[in-house]
Amino acid sequence: RGRLRVDMSSGMARHQVIPALPSFMAAHPALELELSCTDRRVDLVREGFDCVVRVGTVADSSLIARPLGALEVLNCASPAYLQTYGTPQTLEALSGHLLIHYASSFGGAEDGWEYRDEDGRYRSLPMAGALTVNSAEAYQEACLAGMGLIQAPGSGLRDLLDRGALVEVLPQYRAEPMPVTLLYPQRRHLPRRVRVFMDWL
Repeated sequence: RGRLRVDMSSGMARHQVIPALPSFMAAHPALELELSCTDRRVDLVREGFDCVVRVGTVADSSLIARPLGALEVLNCASPAYLQTYGTPQTLEALSGHLLIHYASSFGGAEDGWEYRDEDGRYRSLPMAGALTVNSAEAYQEACLAGMGLIQAPGSGLRDLLDRGALVEVLPQYRAEPMPVTLLYPQRRHLPRRVRVFMDWL
């Protein structure tokens, strides 16, 4: 029982957690859940979160980290974009394409096209792009609008791919799967409501 404050990305909440949440809440009717859904990296301790789910590399070593798995990353474009620029078949062909850049904060170096080489190592290929965004929703919407190629977790793209709103390209050159990690503060005695939620998650 009691209040539980959790943070995760909006995509993770929408596609993985919220669809399964009714049964968890029904099993724990005295629990009040505050679910923050943001692409911003919250300060878990300062902002009073019991735990957070992070997609991508975790840098904060002052927190306890529990790996939850990894998200497969797909390369996608809209049919309208491919009609204008053509469908790339090789890495060399990407020089004639645009990449929608994603940045958690503006002003830094822009990411390129990430891919696995023949030695099994992941590399980044610099790519041009006219648009940089800082939210997963804007990233996806920009791709749907035909602004360029994206590399994003497949869990949030399946419906769009099934409907033909997006098309997968260069499946042989996918980015490294994105780790999913549950983080929580180092406390000797975690409240039972936090332990139960984390085990369920």
